[in-house]
Amino acid sequence: MFLLLLVACQSDSDLSHVRGAPTVEIVAPAADAVLRQGEGPWEATATVGDGYTPLVDLDLVWALDGVEVEGEPTTDGTARLALPLADDALGAHTLALRVTDSDGDEAEDEVAFTLLGPREAPVVTILSPDTGDTFGTADIITWQGEASDSVTPPGELTLVWSSDGVELPGALSADGVSILITNLPAGVHEVALEATDTDGDIGRDSILVTIADRPIDAEPGDLVFSEVMVDPQVVEDEVGEWVELYNTSGSTLDIGGYSFHDDDVDAYVLEGEIFVAPGDYVVLCANVDAAQNGGVPCDAGFVRHAGGGGLAIANGEDELVLSRPDGTEIDWLHYDDTWYELAIAIGVDPAFQTSGDNDDPSHWCNQTSILTSGGEPGTPGQANDPCPDDQEL
Repeated sequence: MFLLLLVACQSDSDLSHVRGAPTVEIVAPAADAVLRQGEGPWEATATVGDGYTPLVDLDLVWALDGVEVEGEPTTDGTARLALPLADDALGAHTLALRVTDSDGDEAEDEVAFTLLGPREAPVVTILSPDTGDTFGTADIITWQGEASDSVTPPGELTLVWSSDGVELPGALSADGVSILITNLPAGVHEVALEATDTDGDIGRDSILVTIADRPIDAEPGDLVFSEVMVDPQVVEDEVGEWVELYNTSGSTLDIGGYSFHDDDVDAYVLEGEIFVAPGDYVVLCANVDAAQNGGVPCDAGFVRHAGGGGLAIANGEDELVLSRPDGTEIDWLHYDDTWYELAIAIGVDPAFQTSGDNDDPSHWCNQTSILTSGGEPGTPGQANDPCPDDQEL
């Protein structure tokens, strides 16, 4: 008797495989990466794999900010996508890649990145002073500059002033604006302002200024007549007349040797050094002794004499002129008896303390503040009282 044993063999293709999800990892851009306009095009890459499904058969679906984008299949385990980022697509973005194998199993990876503007140096501008300006060694100079950047907020810029390559201490920076207050030795100096953004890019502006070893000469309009006591009462005119000038320039001026005169024969050459700082006042008095002149604080004096050999501030119509030794007229003022009242100083409104503006009588008015011990209204050496809007002249 024979026993027949039949053995059936199952082919490999019929054996069930072990299911498993594919693998995926986005390599570029890296998580929290920062991309810049002008540095593209950008390519996203990822590594993918699966234990059963051939790489070329994996289903790859990219999504940029939730919008599906078609990518390329892979034969080497590296998936690639040209990132379709528009020039105006600044800001935060998310990129995802979903991989599905032939069993329907899925895996997904996602990264966040940011697209910023182009990598550029900050724009820097020195606002004041102007290149070519001249100052004296005694001048305290206020430098002002500003900076902006397409990427770095103004408050995060680092601003540094320098003179001839040497950093100047004390710069105050905020909101992209920097102010430096300093003085410099005599000579020609290159003063620069540099701004560094968070990328390390540096923007720069510079100007040349000259520092004179003596106060510079005034130019027309650098000093203007700003207040006059024409007719005092507490003391006689011979000791109580005074005039004030205002320095409109950015430099310290020395008016020693300048002529204080009218259009006729009255004239007096101011003696000694008479320094007037930028934005400051100088008071010239017929008598500099406050105990005799009605309590007026004076910076310098003039001889009060009519008809030559001095100058008198006439009660009535007259002119006041300040000229350089070379005859250059710095300021000229013509007034008449409608401009002033007895025992009250007249002053130009602070808004009109410029040459030309101070020629208009509507810009002048009686002073109301009393700053002298003699008690007559006036503001010698101080800012004038504003004129009322409804004054009638």
